[in-house]
Amino acid sequence: MTVDGWDGRGLPPVARARIERAARDGVRTSLLSADGLAGLEAAGFDVVGEVLGTAVMQIGFQGYGGCGWTPGLTGGYYGPAAVSRPSRWSGYEPYARAVRQGRDTALDRMHQEATALRADGVVGVRFTDERMEGQKREFMALGTAVRSRGRERPATAFSTDLGGQDVAKLLAAGWVPSGIAYGISIAVRHDDWRTQSQTGWMAGNTEVSGYTELLTHVRAQARREFAGRASRLGGDAALLSGLWSHVWPIEVGENHTDHVAECVVTGNAIARFHTGRKATTSSLTILPLRSSR
Repeated sequence: MTVDGWDGRGLPPVARARIERAARDGVRTSLLSADGLAGLEAAGFDVVGEVLGTAVMQIGFQGYGGCGWTPGLTGGYYGPAAVSRPSRWSGYEPYARAVRQGRDTALDRMHQEATALRADGVVGVRFTDERMEGQKREFMALGTAVRSRGRERPATAFSTDLGGQDVAKLLAAGWVPSGIAYGISIAVRHDDWRTQSQTGWMAGNTEVSGYTELLTHVRAQARREFAGRASRLGGDAALLSGLWSHVWPIEVGENHTDHVAECVVTGNAIARFHTGRKATTSSLTILPLRSSR
């Protein structure tokens, strides 16, 4: 229990005060551009206010449990160890769980504000993941809550990082946003003799096949989790809006360093309008949002 009487459940007192203030004075704040606002109004939505969700996580124990290397006649296992599996003792799973909890909590609190405003959805969501001092990280979701002028209302408010114009285009094409999806994967790879020879000062210009394998692995795992979350959100397809990856060294012993890779995929689950016709396919399509140029 905090000093202001909030136990972490429901809306924080400052959020409730902001919503009550907006209800009293009637001012509807928005993060939308003028074009985005016009597009949403043409599609039958009204802005009801700006909504925010935030969570600060202390991520002290990351759970590194080794790189999966085992001695053998060929020099040992040197593939990536899938360490973001849902197991208590698999390496980095505590870290991955903490990141998921921070993201989910921020999104959930943003949705709670939207529900309090009687909104049908949140558009233009901006998600940030900021590192603070020590081992703390702040996760924040910020967007614009909107309400439909139509009679049909969703059972729960949707969320999307698409702007107002893009949401209007989706609706005109027969699609509706159903939620923000993401996927996270972390893996560690033993720097074996082949990797060391490919990164040595005499290697020249050559592919480091171990690092290629490591990055390919975490990206595939993150995309798989992203697709699964999009499906659970009721999506018939998914718009991939961001893919971020990072590699860093970890010293595991004297004079030996392995490498860890993390990948985060973000995007939007979207669903077809119900037409009464049976869908021709049940597979989940991932559609890139940005041009490949």
